[in-house]
Amino acid sequence: MTVRVQKSALVGALALLAAPIPAFGQSSDSAQAAAGAEGVAATAGVAGIPGFRAGAVEDQREYERALRRAIDPDTVARFARGLSNRSHMAGTSGQRATRDSVMAWLTAAGLEVGYDSLVLYMPQPLEVSVARVFPTLVEFDLTEPPIPEDPSTRFDVVPAFHAYSGSGTVEAEVVFVNYGLPADYQVLESLGVSVEGRVVLARYGRSFRGIKAREAERRGAAAVLLYNDPEGDGFVKGEVYPEGPMRPETGLQRGSILNSDGDPSTPTGPSLPGAARVPESRMAGVSRIPVVPIGYGAAAELFRPLEGPEAPEGWQGGLALTYHVGPGPTTARVHVLMEQGEPAYRAAFNTIAAVRGTEWPDEWVIAGGHRDSWGPGATDNVSGTSSVLAAARAFAELAEQGFRPRRTVVFATWDAEEWGIIGSIEWVEAHEERLRGSVVAYVNQDGAVSGTRFGSSAAPELAGLVREVAADVTDPASGRPLIDVWLERVNEPLAADEQLTEPTVGTMGGGSDHKGFYLRLGIPAAGFGFGGEGGVYHSMYDTPAWMERFGDPGYRYHAAAARMTAMTMARLANADVLPYDHAALAAWVRRELGTLSDAVNESLRAAGAEADPTAGVMDASEPTADSGAGIRAALAEAIVAADEMEAEARAFLWAREARLAQGQIDQGSTQRVNESLRRVGQELAPAASGAGQWSRNMTVISDPDNGYSALTLPAARLALRNGDLPGVERALEDLTDGLRGATDRIRDAAIALGEPASAGR
Repeated sequence: MTVRVQKSALVGALALLAAPIPAFGQSSDSAQAAAGAEGVAATAGVAGIPGFRAGAVEDQREYERALRRAIDPDTVARFARGLSNRSHMAGTSGQRATRDSVMAWLTAAGLEVGYDSLVLYMPQPLEVSVARVFPTLVEFDLTEPPIPEDPSTRFDVVPAFHAYSGSGTVEAEVVFVNYGLPADYQVLESLGVSVEGRVVLARYGRSFRGIKAREAERRGAAAVLLYNDPEGDGFVKGEVYPEGPMRPETGLQRGSILNSDGDPSTPTGPSLPGAARVPESRMAGVSRIPVVPIGYGAAAELFRPLEGPEAPEGWQGGLALTYHVGPGPTTARVHVLMEQGEPAYRAAFNTIAAVRGTEWPDEWVIAGGHRDSWGPGATDNVSGTSSVLAAARAFAELAEQGFRPRRTVVFATWDAEEWGIIGSIEWVEAHEERLRGSVVAYVNQDGAVSGTRFGSSAAPELAGLVREVAADVTDPASGRPLIDVWLERVNEPLAADEQLTEPTVGTMGGGSDHKGFYLRLGIPAAGFGFGGEGGVYHSMYDTPAWMERFGDPGYRYHAAAARMTAMTMARLANADVLPYDHAALAAWVRRELGTLSDAVNESLRAAGAEADPTAGVMDASEPTADSGAGIRAALAEAIVAADEMEAEARAFLWAREARLAQGQIDQGSTQRVNESLRRVGQELAPAASGAGQWSRNMTVISDPDNGYSALTLPAARLALRNGDLPGVERALEDLTDGLRGATDRIRDAAIALGEPASAGR
């Protein structure tokens, strides 16, 4: 089908990205000289910054100090309040208003700004209702009552629904399935309880809500009700909103249940106006049964008459009752009517702004955060959007003074992330080849502030960079370096002999806009932010009033997140040699191969094959004739490849530091070095990898049985999960090829740096 969209919306970012980003004004000679000197020698010691030339330490640090000065809490607060004063769900007038606000703010700041237009399948609900019909009739109110002292809760209220729910009317017995994960259904099976034809009641937590809906539908459930148990984010944790930060009994968690990547109507390409669409009946990942969010007050009314086996101890939650699993005699009626056909298609808009680089304008550092929310969205994701906007404004302010970054810095605000990471995924699909050739790294800001506890996830090659930047950003409350406060928090629950010397940076899985860049294209990504206790996620109570009372009074941590974003981008944008740590990446892969070895041994033992009795790293030097010999040999080869990559990367890092410290590298050589370094990630996310799968990264993807968490060495682990031992061997062989290709790219970088070629393989 062809979907119409206003023609005026087709200009902007797509045209901007069709060719190199145009110059946004010329730097003076002195500004270019300053930009060229914005580097620091990658020498040992506290004064050095990896990847920068000798003699420019103070220039780069002054550039970073200027960025930090340009970001203040009042400025970030103006962005945040302006974006979160009303609901702005994707596809609504409120969301179009946020596009216009962002465009106006960044244009006024002096950036060149555009937007691209997508047409997305985003059906909204026409009717939604839930009732308990036995033993007595209770019609549940699915609205979140407005808070008199919080004006944002009164306007543009988003209905209670889950994106991509099926339509239908169901009246059936209720079965409680705990978190609704595959392991929970195994427990029900042991109790002799089936969900076929019944209404599943599941609590939020431990996985993406779409996995809960998918697993229920696979087992023949007729409908699904999802609620937040107060044990996790309600009255058990503390006072509920508005007296405290936790979720009240009427609080809802809206959200997508889509189990596919990007717009389900365009599985083979970007959702541009005029794109061919698959029929709704053939869309993958869309639920065919009704799925509705309810508050824990309504859930209690379903639990009270519920009989059947008593739920196991680990299934008991925070409600003041004993949880039973059913089935029945509680009976519920669930009714959902979603839009269909052309009314279900709506326009969505990503905004793109940039400051053109002075030396390598076709190399991009991108920061992004999604602009849409399920309500006012002060935490999710106005806090992240505000961080990106404040960083953009700071770069623009310095550019106005004549100090531009050496690489182009790009600032994106994505639409329809909440519907399934759709806006950024479709943008990546539309510009895949250009992004592969240009993007240095992607910095994600999602739910950047809900408290004061800092944390980060990143590609292993960027984890060190995040720590380095955190050492130069101040914790707002204590005035100490953020990394010190971060490390203390990480070490707080650990015994004395378990204390870490540096804070842990997590592995990036799914659930946000880094997915297209990192999991599909292999572009290194990082994300970070400040968390805290709260219970307003995806509700109408995620408002500026909540934020200013409980999340971040004074918006000081918003400013800290923006400073982290700006400084991370500045290091990547101004470095002579890109500050990737591929030795850390190789070491991380090596460790993951070790844990995979343990899992393979366990699987082989279960299958009756002879396994390595040490259950440690496999040694295939003398493989036995049992069915695991091929896997052991493939695993050993992958370990050797990871070791070779780590050795080559460590040698390169040493040479990089030495040559930059001595100033022994010219601009042409630098460009060739960086081109090779950017290709390392692409070797581990080849375009031909994972036929039929959107994610291509061979080192990590989003776990398809969780949705949020990371699945490392995914092809091998998925094959092992499915009992496909030959598939494990093939996956390890592919990984070995990828590691060797990555090692070759590191060797290419060393040669471009002026180092003699190593012996290689």
